[in-house]
Amino acid sequence: MRPIERIDNFLKLVNWEKVLKRWNINGFAHYDLFTCDKCSGEGEISPDYDICEKCNGSGQLYAIFLKYWKENFDQRIGQVLINLDLIPDNFKIRVDEESDILIDQGISPEECLYWTSLYDENENLLDKPITRLIKDLEPNHIKRILKGHYKRLSENYRKAFDNILQAYCPGIIYDIQ
Repeated sequence: MRPIERIDNFLKLVNWEKVLKRWNINGFAHYDLFTCDKCSGEGEISPDYDICEKCNGSGQLYAIFLKYWKENFDQRIGQVLINLDLIPDNFKIRVDEESDILIDQGISPEECLYWTSLYDENENLLDKPITRLIKDLEPNHIKRILKGHYKRLSENYRKAFDNILQAYCPGIIYDIQ
């Protein structure tokens, strides 16, 4: 399951023009989706998803989009836009992960990849899972993840974990496999 925490982070970091270019979508008619109609999207939509808290402007299309995505947070951004009939259906768009979009836009993987922990450092089941950006994980936690999950991790996770560990101990080669 995709973490709901990624939604706000994605919306904060994404360059929509690059996304539309990536998906070969020309003449997108819903640019108001990405901004409040009064403050150009600098404000936050209120918890009831109907007004921008910064300027009290209505970002109604954005509010509908955000409400839908947070209620259906396991959907990818492309699925959300397709399901709301804002862009044409396309398999490549449906399966495009937000982290891949951001990484391709130059955002470091540490800023957009998440890890959900079900156990504490002593292998005790947590009462509630904890989801964090991987940049916020402790090096020992990353080492345990690599030892237990190395073969199942994507290349983006492997590289990001290596970058984090190298920042703590430059030059060390971790024998993880």
